[in-house]
Amino acid sequence: MVTPAVGRQPMIRRQWPVWAMAGWSIVLWASRTNNVLSNDDLSDTGRLVRLAVVVVFVGLALWSVVGIRREWWAPVWVLIVWTVGFWLVRGAGILIDDYSASFKAVHTVLAVVSIGLAVLSALRLVRDRSFGDSR
Repeated sequence: MVTPAVGRQPMIRRQWPVWAMAGWSIVLWASRTNNVLSNDDLSDTGRLVRLAVVVVFVGLALWSVVGIRREWWAPVWVLIVWTVGFWLVRGAGILIDDYSASFKAVHTVLAVVSIGLAVLSALRLVRDRSFGDSR
């Protein structure tokens, strides 16, 4: 086991927000698969579109895990931008559309947690100056 340099925390502790964002994305979106497949109100196209979103999120999160382990931050930045963009657009759509209050509340919490982890991850990467360098 390689010990970290003096004054430098181990990568897993230093990058906890990035790990948390990737893990949260995998769990959240993989669990969404069951909701999509069991929703009989969806057309085949609607189901395919929703499954494509799941595949994109889980794929980006897994790619980010590889990036984190190699300290290659480009996939993490892609996941950060995708997460924030998706939830700003989809979250606003949910809030202004005709959904129940409980549906809106649950999705607002999901959006806030997802965006919060993305922002914390971005701040950590900026603080560590991890813009794609191999530190």
